[in-house]
Amino acid sequence: MIRNKFLLLTLGLPLALGAVGCVEQQDDKPTVEDMAFVKQNLLTTTPTPKVAVNADLDGKLVYLGLDADPLPIEPGKDVKLTHYWKVIAPPGDGWRVFTHVAGPNNQGFLNFDHGPVRGKYPVAQWKAGDIIRDEHTIRLPPTWPHASVEVYVGIWKGQQRLAVKSGTQDGKDRLRAAVLEVKGKEPPALLKYMVRKAAKAPKLDGKLDEAAWVDAPFTNVFVNTLTGEPVRQKTSAKMLWDDKFLYVAFESQDDDIWGEFDKRDDKLWQQEVVEMMIDANGDGKTYTEFQVSPKGMLFDTYLPEYRKYEDIIDPKAKPFSWNSGIKAAVKIEGTLNKRDDVDQSWTTEIAIPLADVNGMAKAIDSVKVPPAFGDTWRLNLFRLDLNKNGAQEAQGWSAPLVGDFHKLDRFGTVTFGNEKGEVPVAAPAVEKKDEVPAKPLDEKAAKAAKAAAARGKQIGAALEGMQKPGAKGENEMKIAPTAR
Repeated sequence: MIRNKFLLLTLGLPLALGAVGCVEQQDDKPTVEDMAFVKQNLLTTTPTPKVAVNADLDGKLVYLGLDADPLPIEPGKDVKLTHYWKVIAPPGDGWRVFTHVAGPNNQGFLNFDHGPVRGKYPVAQWKAGDIIRDEHTIRLPPTWPHASVEVYVGIWKGQQRLAVKSGTQDGKDRLRAAVLEVKGKEPPALLKYMVRKAAKAPKLDGKLDEAAWVDAPFTNVFVNTLTGEPVRQKTSAKMLWDDKFLYVAFESQDDDIWGEFDKRDDKLWQQEVVEMMIDANGDGKTYTEFQVSPKGMLFDTYLPEYRKYEDIIDPKAKPFSWNSGIKAAVKIEGTLNKRDDVDQSWTTEIAIPLADVNGMAKAIDSVKVPPAFGDTWRLNLFRLDLNKNGAQEAQGWSAPLVGDFHKLDRFGTVTFGNEKGEVPVAAPAVEKKDEVPAKPLDEKAAKAAKAAAARGKQIGAALEGMQKPGAKGENEMKIAPTAR
């Protein structure tokens, strides 16, 4: 634990504490000056913070809300947070305040624990009826990649936290006080790829020499997953589909190809691997993950929630225990696991059964397979390269811009097209004009129509008689007088 008279009051320390959970502070006996400062921050009326929360912590405290200035937050610059607490009943000895900030899914976690009111009014001294204003400063790193930051607060002691009875929390009694906008560059646009339909299933041999593979376009060259910058050893991919499989091929430059894992579902990501994550229904929640190593080893798993595995569906199951029907072939230009030579590349050709993107999902939640022309899935493609010096480089098709391949909102979109890479346009439906019903005839008109019909029959009979042998001359015909 870290102990300091006024811990974190020199607010230049936050980055060094990013990996710390809750940090213990040493409370000193307050001076006269300290108490004068505390008095300035004990309010006599209930404030109206810009972000109102009014959350109940175990019936003892109410977190009223906070102010942040300036907004939007600019990475690399100080931001003053002002928290407001109301004391219903003193929490007691040993309790302390914590403040955590993070991006989505707790990415980029930073700890800004501090003694309240600049360390001059510890929680143990709080009294019933107090309304406390607690100001401190935070600073996000200049490379902060997210468009927002989540602020979590709470009260802790040892391994305990005061229970959050109302308000938004993370399930661990961390109260989410606010989500604040962060000023910065817009993230790059999400990538798109048109998957062509293969007239004939490609042979899985790692060669990519069939016509369908030759015609299929490559994705962009993969980039650094954290920064979006170019990488040293380039990777790109192609995709095809038919009514049974999604085919994915990776071409990876590599001057040292190796991989020692030799069992299915080994932790392939610790060495060298290509992988894909597929969120076929685009719900940002359920997804499948597939990996192939240069040695041809396979890894697959179903995730019903973010970073949750098969065991939360079936307590008897172990993480990574679900097996798909994935097939793969690897072709190496070089020598596998010979560390003292120079290799060129390795190509991975993969077939994933379309139905397996549903993993262990119930039928009601399943994605329709095979897809129709124009249907879309969300997915991302990655490669991990581990060089001889032990440094691992992470590459991706659509860069997540954080240290987390599971960032589903950064997945790209693939659209299922025909053999030409097009989505056929259906012919517009021909609109049928409403038929106008015939009006009924009156009695006089009906008699006239009947007489006209009879006359027509007589004329027809006369014409027919002119064609028979022995009939009168061509121009002779006998016609009955018209009825009147």
